[in-house]
Amino acid sequence: MENNTSRTNVGTNLPIDSIEMGNPKAQRTLLVLHGFAQNNEQIKENIIDKLSSKIVENFRILIPNGIFPIPKIRPNQITYRYSWYFYDHTRQSYYIDMNTPIEALGNLLKAKAIEFKNVTIIGYSQGGYLAPIMASYLPGIHTSIAINANTRVDKLGENLNFKHLSIHNEGDPVVEFKNSHNSFLELRKKIADARFESFEINSHEITPENIKVLESYLLEIK
Repeated sequence: MENNTSRTNVGTNLPIDSIEMGNPKAQRTLLVLHGFAQNNEQIKENIIDKLSSKIVENFRILIPNGIFPIPKIRPNQITYRYSWYFYDHTRQSYYIDMNTPIEALGNLLKAKAIEFKNVTIIGYSQGGYLAPIMASYLPGIHTSIAINANTRVDKLGENLNFKHLSIHNEGDPVVEFKNSHNSFLELRKKIADARFESFEINSHEITPENIKVLESYLLEIK
């Protein structure tokens, strides 16, 4: 006898744990999104802790954990890493797509009384995939920044007035650089103010060169 399976979208209250730092009175906010199977402490160490004090003074900084926990179970300890969504590369389809984290993060910003127009989203790897898509669905987002990530231009929403920066290492062994650059060329047809910075570096990790470009770009935001 065959099983009849179905999927139903249901409203649910998702908790989001966040690190809050920077200047709580700053007009501008950085929303920092980690990669797959990371957490907010890791991305804080890899990005925010390496930026100058001027950035920390100029921005309110919000660093959430992803909405889906990935527990690592040991005999005496359970640690958690997180994901924003789940993509099945074997089937070329989403098991859980980006709509869920976009809605959750939008609600997080509203709960913190942060206006979308003051938000710059910085995403690394999986978070970098999410950043421009989120910006295109939440009206008024100021800027999206993607580090070592591709862009699903086919998933963009209707709000395309934000600025965008892509940063990618040319020898990235995880996210193919050629695909990333090609997707950026398609993105640039839709986003008027879009830039791409690349480096002859064989790494998927965030490097000092990436941080230098990121800092320079953030200092331009008024």
